[in-house]
Amino acid sequence: MANDMKEKAKEIGKQVQEKAGQVGEQVREQTTQLANQAQGKVKSTLESQKQKGVGELSGLAEAVRQTSHTLREQQNEGVAHYAERAAEQMDRMAQYFESRDVGELLNEAEMFARRHPEAFLGGAFMMGLVAGRFLKSSRDRRIDESSSYGRQESFRREEPTATATPAAPTM
Repeated sequence: MANDMKEKAKEIGKQVQEKAGQVGEQVREQTTQLANQAQGKVKSTLESQKQKGVGELSGLAEAVRQTSHTLREQQNEGVAHYAERAAEQMDRMAQYFESRDVGELLNEAEMFARRHPEAFLGGAFMMGLVAGRFLKSSRDRRIDESSSYGRQESFRREEPTATATPAAPTM
C-alpha cells in the first residue's frame, strides 16, 4: 500500500511538472507575442511621426525657398543665397530621413552618441531648451486666449470720489 502511494505521488508529481512546463511555455509564447505586438505598434507610431516630421521639414524648406525668391526680387542677393542654401540642406535632410526606417535612424543616433557624447548631449540640451520655450509660449498663448474668451472687460475710467466734505464758509 505504501509503495502504491509512493508511485501515485510520483506520477502526480510528474503530471504537475508537465502541466507547469506547458503553462510556462504558454506564458512565454504569449509574452513574446505581446512584446512583438507592442514593438510593432511603437514602430508604426514612430514611423508615422517620422513621416509627419519629414513633411514638416519639407514644408519649411519650401517656405525658406520662397523667402529666398522674395529676397532676390528685393535685390537682397546675399541673404537670398544663404536662404536658398538652407532650403537645400533642409530638403537633403528630409530625403535622408525619408530613405531610412526608424530602426536605422535609432541605430545611427546611438552610434553618433557613442562616438561624440559631448555633441549629442549638447544637441539634446539645446533641443530641450527649444522644446521648453515652445511649450511655454504655446501654454501662455492658450492661457491668454482662455482667460479672455467669452468675457468682455469694461475699460471705462472711474472718476475718483471725494472723501472729505467741504467746509462751510466762515463769516
